Amino acid sequence: MFLEVRKAPQVYIQHKAMGPKYLAPITSTLRINLDLVAEVSMYTLKDNKQRMALDGRELYVPEGSTVIHLEMSYTHSTHRENIGQPSEHTVNERYFYKLVFFPDAAVEYARIRGIIDQMTIAS
Repeated sequence: MFLEVRKAPQVYIQHKAMGPKYLAPITSTLRINLDLVAEVSMYTLKDNKQRMALDGRELYVPEGSTVIHLEMSYTHSTHRENIGQPSEHTVNERYFYKLVFFPDAAVEYARIRGIIDQMTIAS
C-alpha cells in the first residue's frame, strides 16, 4: 500500500541523502511504499528552525510546524559494497523520510496522520 503525499504549499520533505540542513518542497504527488516503513514518529516543533532550500535560499521552519518521520526497514536500505572483492560486505543503513508541514498545511498533515492512524493497532 502506498501513502500519497499531495503537492501542497508549505509541505516539505527531507531524506537521508539530503543532509540535515536541507528541505525540498513537495512539487508533485509523492507516493511512499508503506510496506517498507519500519517506524513512524510524529511531533510538533517547539521553536523556529533554520534550514536551506535546495537552491541555497534560507528557509525558516516556524514553531508549530508538524513532522512525520518515516524510518524505512533494513530491506529498503541494505546494499552490498565492494562486490567481487575479498572485502565484500553488506551495509545496513536505514533510510528515512521526514515530511514537514508548516502551520498553514495543517489539513494535509491531518489527512496523512489519519491514514497512518487507521493502519495502527493500539493495544
